[in-house]
Amino acid sequence: MNLTPISRKRLSESAISQIKDFIIHNGLRPGAKLPSERELCSKLQISRASLREAVRILEIMGLVEVLPGKGIYVKDLTGDLFVPLPTWVSDYRDTIHKHFEARLILEPEIAALAARRSSPADIDKIKANIELQNSLPESEIAAIIQADIDFHCLLAEAAQNETLLMLLNSIARMSFHGWKAALRTESRNKTAVQEHFDLLQRLVEHDEDGARTMMREHMLGSIKMLEQQGLAPKS
Repeated sequence: MNLTPISRKRLSESAISQIKDFIIHNGLRPGAKLPSERELCSKLQISRASLREAVRILEIMGLVEVLPGKGIYVKDLTGDLFVPLPTWVSDYRDTIHKHFEARLILEPEIAALAARRSSPADIDKIKANIELQNSLPESEIAAIIQADIDFHCLLAEAAQNETLLMLLNSIARMSFHGWKAALRTESRNKTAVQEHFDLLQRLVEHDEDGARTMMREHMLGSIKMLEQQGLAPKS
């Protein structure tokens, strides 16, 4: 099978489908390297931004792994979103703990800065993201995870601190496991969306202390839900 130009409206969704089919039909096994980013963009005739969005979703699904400076590699033909949660988390327990530990340090202060500095345009972007999250069915796990990552990165943008944004983007890029674990627990997405909405209200009111406290509670809520199911170590 060869890759062909994409003409459908949602370019990233089409790219995801084609890359998955390319892996399967060419018999690529875990560890196999995919064509370069430049070659994929050329073959699919899409922008680098659309390709990177598609690859990020494939990473979330556990189908590919991006190794900085090396390329995109096949990780698992089935993807880890389909592995039972307790089985999957047992392999990533320590990683998940460190993921939330880092976010507990960073994100409450990011939220406080966002409450102080967010512009009307920032508020509109965050509101649109929450509306998207609220519209996604529970079965769309990869899309839910991506929308949640986008929410937290939009907060970092609203904080207007490029270093904090870089750090959060690095966590999002290199450690999907915490996001996967939290949002794969039953009903967590609905709870998270409500918490996101409540946090947005603190930004609208420029309530720094309220935003800081709410973000910390938001992080601790995810950790508590995992601990209740025996899926994460207690701090």
